Amino acid sequence: MSKLQKSEKERILKKFDDIHTYLNELEEILPEEEEYASNLVKKRACQKTIELAIESLIDICFMVITSEKLGVVEDEEHIFNILATKKVLTPKLAIRLKSMKGFRNILVHRYGDVNDELTYDFLTHNLEDFSDFEQQILKFIANGK
Repeated sequence: MSKLQKSEKERILKKFDDIHTYLNELEEILPEEEEYASNLVKKRACQKTIELAIESLIDICFMVITSEKLGVVEDEEHIFNILATKKVLTPKLAIRLKSMKGFRNILVHRYGDVNDELTYDFLTHNLEDFSDFEQQILKFIANGK
């Protein structure tokens, strides 16, 4: 059974609320692909919004690992391995989340190298990973499985 305290669960739920807010904002501001490629302000707004959503997801991973004492985190990428090994996340989702974290790193550290087509594809086709993540984390919290 999950050992999370009420305050820890509340912090995780608040982070999920943040993710929902970011994804709703993204849905509102994401233009068609042609405008995305040509409108720097909208492009940067979309990039920053998805970056914040991904960072909230990473924060949740750290909270679960720390609160549940699931292992020692060597680096951000290791968090997904821990959560998959401990059966908090499926291995398939853990791999997708590693890719998501890599995408966030590109946004954070190398704006000039960001491929607009690939970014737009991510923004329009990969957001279901957030929902899958939420379902698996909430199941773990509820069942400890």
